[in-house]
Amino acid sequence: VTCPALEMPVHGAGNCSEPSVELTWGTTCEFTCEEGFTLTGPATLQCGSSGAWDKQQPTCAAVRCEAVPWPEEGFVTCDRAPADLTYGSRCDFQCSEGYVLDGSSSIQCTAQGRWSEPVPKCKGKTLWVGNCSFLGTGEHIEIHIPICSKLNSVLPFVQCKPLSSPEKGSVDCSHSAGLFTYNTSCHFSCLEGWSLSGPHVLECSHSGNWSASLPTCEASEQASYVAVGIAATSASLLSTASFLLWLARRF
Repeated sequence: VTCPALEMPVHGAGNCSEPSVELTWGTTCEFTCEEGFTLTGPATLQCGSSGAWDKQQPTCAAVRCEAVPWPEEGFVTCDRAPADLTYGSRCDFQCSEGYVLDGSSSIQCTAQGRWSEPVPKCKGKTLWVGNCSFLGTGEHIEIHIPICSKLNSVLPFVQCKPLSSPEKGSVDCSHSAGLFTYNTSCHFSCLEGWSLSGPHVLECSHSGNWSASLPTCEASEQASYVAVGIAATSASLLSTASFLLWLARRF
C-alpha cells in the first residue's frame, strides 16, 4: 500500500521517514516553514493502511504584523498595504513642520510578527534663541529663557528702536542690514571739545529695549573757558574801539 506523493508547501519544506520514492503504509512526513512564515495545518502526516494520508497537507503563511498607527502631527509610509504588512515589511515615519521625531524613523516587521521598534511619536520642537542671560549675584539669579507659546506660529525676533546720533556726536552700531536686533551694541562718541554725558555703549536687551537712555554731547569745561575768554576779549576790544572813536570826534 502506497500513498500519493506530497507537494512541498511554498516557503516550506518536508522530511519523510522513508527516503524511497514510494511512500508506503506507515511512512511519516514532517513539515517546516521558512523564517517569517508559520505552518497552517498539521506538522506531521502519516500514510494510512488505505493508501491515503491521515490529514490534509499543511501550508506556510506569512507572518503578519499589526497595522501601524499614524503618529499625531505626523505620517507614515509603508512599502505594503495596511492589510498586507507581512514579514520584512518596512514603514517610514515623518513629522509635520514644527515637530521632530522621537524614536526610530523606520521600523520592520520581524519573523516573530512584531515590529522591530516601537512606533515613534512627533514632539514639538524646542527652539533655543540666542544664549541664556544671567542677571544678579549671590544666592539668587534671574534667568531669561525664550519659549514658544504656540506651535506652527511665526515668532517675531527681538528688535529695538533705531538710534540717532547725538548732536555734536556720532554713533557706531554692530547691527547688520539696519536691524537693531537682540544683543546689538552701539558705541557713542563726541566731537573734539565736547564730552559725552551718559553711557558710552547701549545694548539691545531681550525685552526689545535699550539698556539705558540715549547720551548727549555737552561742551567740555576747557571749551567753555575758551568761549568765555573770547567773549570777554571781544567785549574789551569793542569798548576800547568805542572810546577811541569818541576821542576822535572830540578833537
